[in-house]
Amino acid sequence: MYLLILYKFSEISVHLVPKLSSCLYNGRLEILPSKDWDLESIHSMEVLDIIRKHVSTVTGLKSNPSVNESWATTHIRKFWLARVYVASILYGYFLKSVSLRYSLERSLSLSDHHGHRTGPSFHDRYRCGSQDAMFGGKSDIQSVWHNLIRQEEEIEDLKCYVMGFHPGSFQRCAKLRSKEAVQLVECHSHALFGNVKSGLSHHDDFILTSFSSLRRLVLEAVAFGSFLWETEDYIDNVYKLKDHEVV
Repeated sequence: MYLLILYKFSEISVHLVPKLSSCLYNGRLEILPSKDWDLESIHSMEVLDIIRKHVSTVTGLKSNPSVNESWATTHIRKFWLARVYVASILYGYFLKSVSLRYSLERSLSLSDHHGHRTGPSFHDRYRCGSQDAMFGGKSDIQSVWHNLIRQEEEIEDLKCYVMGFHPGSFQRCAKLRSKEAVQLVECHSHALFGNVKSGLSHHDDFILTSFSSLRRLVLEAVAFGSFLWETEDYIDNVYKLKDHEVV
Protein backbone atom coordinates (compact mmCIF):
# COMPACT_ATOMS: atom_id res chain seq x y z
CA MET A 1 0.00 0.00 0.00
CA TYR A 2 2.81 2.39 0.92
CA LEU A 3 4.63 1.70 -2.34
CA LEU A 4 1.51 2.53 -4.34
CA ILE A 5 1.22 5.83 -2.47
CA LEU A 6 4.86 6.62 -3.22
CA TYR A 7 4.23 5.80 -6.87
CA LYS A 8 1.32 8.24 -6.98
CA PHE A 9 3.55 10.96 -5.54
CA SER A 10 6.22 10.13 -8.14
CA GLU A 11 3.61 10.63 -10.88
CA ILE A 12 3.30 14.29 -9.88
CA SER A 13 7.07 14.61 -9.36
CA VAL A 14 6.84 15.14 -5.61
CA HIS A 15 9.17 13.53 -3.08
CA LEU A 16 7.75 13.03 0.39
CA VAL A 17 9.35 15.16 3.08
CA PRO A 18 12.10 13.11 4.77
CA LYS A 19 12.63 12.90 8.52
CA LEU A 20 12.29 16.44 9.80
CA SER A 21 15.64 16.37 11.56
CA SER A 22 17.30 16.09 8.14
CA CYS A 23 15.53 19.28 7.00
CA LEU A 24 16.87 21.45 9.82
CA TYR A 25 19.41 24.08 8.79
CA ASN A 26 20.96 26.19 11.54
CA GLY A 27 18.06 25.32 13.79
CA ARG A 28 15.42 26.27 11.21
CA LEU A 29 13.11 23.89 9.36
CA GLU A 30 12.80 24.64 5.65
CA ILE A 31 11.23 22.32 3.08
CA LEU A 32 12.35 23.09 -0.46
CA PRO A 33 11.15 23.08 -3.15
CA SER A 34 7.63 23.83 -1.95
CA LYS A 35 5.85 21.84 -4.71
CA ASP A 36 2.58 23.51 -3.73
CA TRP A 37 1.22 23.62 -7.27
CA ASP A 38 2.04 19.96 -7.90
CA LEU A 39 0.34 18.89 -4.65
CA GLU A 40 -2.74 20.96 -5.49
CA SER A 41 -2.95 19.65 -9.07
CA ILE A 42 -4.41 16.28 -8.04
CA HIS A 43 -7.61 17.86 -6.73
CA SER A 44 -10.64 19.26 -8.54
CA MET A 45 -11.29 22.98 -8.20
CA GLU A 46 -14.17 22.36 -5.79
CA VAL A 47 -12.06 20.16 -3.54
CA LEU A 48 -9.08 22.51 -3.81
CA ASP A 49 -11.18 25.41 -2.56
CA ILE A 50 -12.01 23.41 0.58
CA ILE A 51 -8.39 22.35 1.05
CA ARG A 52 -7.13 25.93 0.82
CA LYS A 53 -9.56 26.89 3.55
CA HIS A 54 -8.24 24.03 5.67
CA VAL A 55 -4.62 25.08 5.07
CA SER A 56 -5.45 28.65 6.03
CA THR A 57 -7.20 27.48 9.21
CA VAL A 58 -4.47 25.21 10.54
CA THR A 59 -1.48 27.36 9.56
CA GLY A 60 -2.90 30.86 9.96
CA LEU A 61 -1.64 31.72 6.47
CA LYS A 62 -3.90 33.60 4.05
CA SER A 63 -5.13 31.86 0.90
CA ASN A 64 -3.07 34.22 -1.27
CA PRO A 65 -0.19 35.30 0.96
CA SER A 66 2.51 37.72 -0.04
CA VAL A 67 6.12 36.58 -0.27
CA ASN A 68 6.94 38.25 3.05
CA GLU A 69 4.00 36.51 4.75
CA SER A 70 4.97 33.12 3.33
CA TRP A 71 8.56 33.39 4.49
CA ALA A 72 7.76 34.84 7.90
CA THR A 73 8.88 32.49 10.67
CA THR A 74 7.13 31.08 13.67
CA HIS A 75 7.93 28.71 16.53
CA ILE A 76 5.77 25.62 16.60
CA ARG A 77 5.69 22.62 18.90
CA LYS A 78 6.81 19.43 17.23
CA PHE A 79 4.00 17.49 18.90
CA TRP A 80 1.36 19.90 17.59
CA LEU A 81 2.84 19.78 14.09
CA ALA A 82 2.69 15.98 14.12
CA ARG A 83 -0.96 16.09 15.19
CA VAL A 84 -1.85 18.57 12.43
CA TYR A 85 -0.05 16.40 9.86
CA VAL A 86 -1.98 13.28 10.84
CA ALA A 87 -5.25 15.23 11.04
CA SER A 88 -4.62 16.56 7.53
CA ILE A 89 -4.06 13.02 6.25
CA LEU A 90 -7.46 12.09 7.66
CA TYR A 91 -8.97 15.23 6.15
CA GLY A 92 -7.63 14.35 2.71
CA TYR A 93 -8.91 10.79 3.18
CA PHE A 94 -12.33 12.16 4.15
CA LEU A 95 -12.51 14.60 1.23
CA LYS A 96 -11.69 11.86 -1.28
CA SER A 97 -14.44 9.66 0.08
CA VAL A 98 -17.06 12.35 0.49
CA SER A 99 -16.42 13.93 -2.92
CA LEU A 100 -17.16 10.59 -4.58
CA ARG A 101 -20.28 10.18 -2.48
CA TYR A 102 -21.31 13.71 -3.35
CA SER A 103 -21.00 12.91 -7.05
CA LEU A 104 -23.20 9.86 -6.58
CA GLU A 105 -25.70 11.79 -4.47
CA ARG A 106 -25.86 14.52 -7.08
CA SER A 107 -26.36 11.99 -9.86
CA LEU A 108 -29.23 10.40 -7.95
CA SER A 109 -30.73 13.83 -7.27
CA LEU A 110 -30.63 14.74 -10.95
CA SER A 111 -32.11 11.41 -12.01
CA ASP A 112 -34.86 11.81 -9.40
CA HIS A 113 -35.50 15.47 -10.21
CA HIS A 114 -39.09 14.83 -11.32
CA GLY A 115 -39.82 12.19 -8.71
CA HIS A 116 -39.93 11.83 -4.94
CA ARG A 117 -37.38 10.23 -2.65
CA THR A 118 -38.54 7.21 -0.69
CA GLY A 119 -35.83 7.33 1.95
CA PRO A 120 -32.96 9.37 3.40
CA SER A 121 -30.10 10.39 1.15
CA PHE A 122 -26.48 9.39 1.65
CA HIS A 123 -25.86 12.86 3.06
CA ASP A 124 -28.75 12.52 5.54
CA ARG A 125 -27.38 9.20 6.77
CA TYR A 126 -23.90 10.70 7.13
CA ARG A 127 -25.21 13.61 9.18
CA CYS A 128 -26.93 11.20 11.56
CA GLY A 129 -23.68 9.43 12.42
CA SER A 130 -22.46 8.68 15.91
CA GLN A 131 -20.24 10.89 18.04
CA ASP A 132 -17.14 8.69 17.63
CA ALA A 133 -13.97 10.64 18.38
CA MET A 134 -11.38 10.67 15.64
CA PHE A 135 -8.52 11.20 18.04
CA GLY A 136 -9.94 9.38 21.07
CA GLY A 137 -11.60 11.68 23.58
CA LYS A 138 -11.18 15.42 23.97
CA SER A 139 -8.37 16.64 21.81
CA ASP A 140 -6.99 20.07 21.08
CA ILE A 141 -6.97 19.26 17.37
CA GLN A 142 -10.76 18.94 17.35
CA SER A 143 -11.02 22.71 17.71
CA VAL A 144 -9.38 22.94 14.27
CA TRP A 145 -12.42 21.30 12.71
CA HIS A 146 -15.06 23.07 14.80
CA ASN A 147 -14.94 26.25 12.76
CA LEU A 148 -14.81 24.35 9.48
CA ILE A 149 -18.07 22.50 9.93
CA ARG A 150 -21.61 23.84 10.15
CA GLN A 151 -25.00 22.60 9.04
CA GLU A 152 -26.80 23.68 5.87
CA GLU A 153 -30.41 23.06 4.89
CA GLU A 154 -29.70 22.32 1.23
CA ILE A 155 -26.84 20.82 -0.74
CA GLU A 156 -25.85 23.40 -3.33
CA ASP A 157 -22.28 22.40 -4.07
CA LEU A 158 -19.49 20.26 -2.67
CA LYS A 159 -18.42 22.91 -0.16
CA CYS A 160 -21.93 23.12 1.32
CA TYR A 161 -22.15 19.33 1.27
CA VAL A 162 -18.93 18.95 3.26
CA MET A 163 -19.74 21.76 5.68
CA GLY A 164 -23.12 20.16 6.34
CA PHE A 165 -21.45 17.49 8.45
CA HIS A 166 -21.59 18.09 12.19
CA PRO A 167 -18.34 17.28 14.08
CA GLY A 168 -19.47 13.84 15.24
CA SER A 169 -20.34 12.67 11.73
CA PHE A 170 -17.17 14.20 10.33
CA GLN A 171 -15.04 12.30 12.83
CA ARG A 172 -16.80 9.06 12.01
CA CYS A 173 -16.47 9.50 8.24
CA ALA A 174 -12.78 10.39 8.52
CA LYS A 175 -12.05 7.13 10.34
CA LEU A 176 -9.66 4.91 8.40
CA ARG A 177 -11.45 1.80 7.19
CA SER A 178 -8.70 -0.78 7.60
CA LYS A 179 -6.16 -1.72 10.25
CA GLU A 180 -3.47 -1.72 7.58
CA ALA A 181 -4.20 1.94 6.80
CA VAL A 182 -4.00 2.84 10.50
CA GLN A 183 -0.63 1.11 10.85
CA LEU A 184 0.63 2.79 7.68
CA VAL A 185 -0.24 6.29 8.94
CA GLU A 186 1.32 5.56 12.34
CA CYS A 187 4.56 4.27 10.79
CA HIS A 188 4.76 7.14 8.31
CA SER A 189 4.17 9.74 11.03
CA HIS A 190 6.79 8.11 13.26
CA ALA A 191 9.32 8.08 10.41
CA LEU A 192 8.70 11.78 9.74
CA PHE A 193 8.50 13.19 13.26
CA GLY A 194 10.23 10.57 15.36
CA ASN A 195 8.87 9.30 18.67
CA VAL A 196 6.44 12.06 19.66
CA LYS A 197 4.48 10.74 22.64
CA SER A 198 3.04 13.65 24.56
CA GLY A 199 2.27 17.31 24.03
CA LEU A 200 2.22 18.00 27.76
CA SER A 201 5.95 17.78 28.38
CA HIS A 202 7.73 20.98 29.38
CA HIS A 203 10.66 19.75 27.30
CA ASP A 204 8.66 19.33 24.11
CA ASP A 205 10.73 20.34 21.07
CA PHE A 206 9.97 23.68 19.44
CA ILE A 207 10.75 24.15 15.77
CA LEU A 208 11.49 27.43 14.02
CA THR A 209 9.99 27.31 10.56
CA SER A 210 8.32 29.41 7.88
CA PHE A 211 4.63 29.48 7.08
CA SER A 212 5.57 28.33 3.58
CA SER A 213 7.03 25.11 5.00
CA LEU A 214 3.94 24.60 7.18
CA ARG A 215 1.77 24.94 4.08
CA ARG A 216 3.95 22.40 2.25
CA LEU A 217 3.55 19.86 5.05
CA VAL A 218 -0.23 20.27 5.23
CA LEU A 219 -0.69 20.02 1.45
CA GLU A 220 1.46 16.88 1.40
CA ALA A 221 -0.57 15.34 4.22
CA VAL A 222 -3.88 16.04 2.45
CA ALA A 223 -2.54 14.50 -0.77
CA PHE A 224 -1.26 11.52 1.23
CA GLY A 225 -4.75 10.99 2.65
CA SER A 226 -6.34 11.18 -0.78
CA PHE A 227 -3.86 8.66 -2.22
CA LEU A 228 -4.35 6.44 0.82
CA TRP A 229 -8.09 6.22 0.17
CA GLU A 230 -7.49 5.29 -3.47
CA THR A 231 -4.87 2.63 -2.75
CA GLU A 232 -6.82 1.17 0.15
CA ASP A 233 -9.90 0.89 -2.06
CA TYR A 234 -7.88 -0.71 -4.86
CA ILE A 235 -6.12 -3.25 -2.63
CA ASP A 236 -9.31 -4.15 -0.76
CA ASN A 237 -10.83 -5.29 -4.06
CA VAL A 238 -7.95 -7.75 -4.52
CA TYR A 239 -7.00 -8.66 -0.97
CA LYS A 240 -9.52 -8.30 1.83
CA LEU A 241 -8.13 -5.86 4.38
CA LYS A 242 -8.90 -6.07 8.09
CA ASP A 243 -11.63 -3.73 9.26
CA HIS A 244 -10.59 -1.02 11.67
CA GLU A 245 -13.03 -1.02 14.55
CA VAL A 246 -13.05 1.79 17.09
CA VAL A 247 -14.16 0.77 20.57
